[in-house]
Amino acid sequence: MTAVQSVLIEILSPGLLTTIQDKGRAGWQHHGVSVSGAADLNSMQVANVLVGNDRDAPIIEFAMLAPTLSFSRDCVIASTGANFSLTVDDFPLPHGRPVKIFAGSILKGGHSSRGAYGYLSVSGIICVDKVMGSVATDTGSHFGGFSGRQLKVKDTVVIRQYSKSLTPFQNITSGSALPFVSTSWGVKDLFLAETPEETLLRFIPTKRWSELSDQSRKIFLSNAYRVTTQSNRMGIRLLGKKIETEQLESQPSEPVVMGTIQVPPSGQPIILSVDRQTIGGYPSLGVVISTDRMNLVQVPPGNSFRFTETSLADAQIALIRENNAMEELVRTIENRIGELS
Repeated sequence: MTAVQSVLIEILSPGLLTTIQDKGRAGWQHHGVSVSGAADLNSMQVANVLVGNDRDAPIIEFAMLAPTLSFSRDCVIASTGANFSLTVDDFPLPHGRPVKIFAGSILKGGHSSRGAYGYLSVSGIICVDKVMGSVATDTGSHFGGFSGRQLKVKDTVVIRQYSKSLTPFQNITSGSALPFVSTSWGVKDLFLAETPEETLLRFIPTKRWSELSDQSRKIFLSNAYRVTTQSNRMGIRLLGKKIETEQLESQPSEPVVMGTIQVPPSGQPIILSVDRQTIGGYPSLGVVISTDRMNLVQVPPGNSFRFTETSLADAQIALIRENNAMEELVRTIENRIGELS
């Protein structure tokens, strides 16, 4: 591919937790480096495919409040994840569709609904340096992305476009009242955030689970736990009926992964998220299965979780089904885009 131009995206208002992310920094946890990356990998991948990028390409992620952005050139964008009621020059932007916006456009949005994390893909490559094989912003250790930090006012994100960056809108110019052109189709339901007030999470128990008293296990499985405002990309903090862990013997710290359910001395569970530490000392009761990752990260503060045990075999079956569904969705999107070219 031949580079043809660059799009400059100026940050007029940063929103909340607006960062550059990709699929994460795998292979470094034994050195104490978190994986990081997009909280909702499914939404990230769908957004990228909608604009013709590699599904794991760098993307703009934000949480709870959308940023306001100015675009220097025509480009193709797509939004997925939670609904932030995004607009382009005050016209509602279609969610889950490829959209061509024109030079000088201003994109902005409000607070999230039906989820917590939103994703904005732009056709082309975000120009930021890789650190240990990834551009993901590690907000805990402060590296990757833009100097390891959230985007702020007057930052400029550079997108290197290629010859295919405006396909299938290559020859369309602004000719209507709308400041953009969109396809008539989009992604609905599957892999778009939709969070009820109470979400069921499946988890695989650890050996510490069996060491809990029958009463403590019953409390955990029979009660709802509310997501608190202290939650962030490191961990999702919950509030509910206290889980007694005094009966658990003291154990050395052990490795933790995405979705590990820890119980600190307060008895209020914490579910580790993308910017988690690599070693944890609190008792770990189980791990939320990877197929429920979108449900885990997209539940906003104030909504609640309930938990149910599942087996490794059932978790593997669920993952195979999810992977197959994603592959089918990607093929469908690519075919629809090809029909327009």
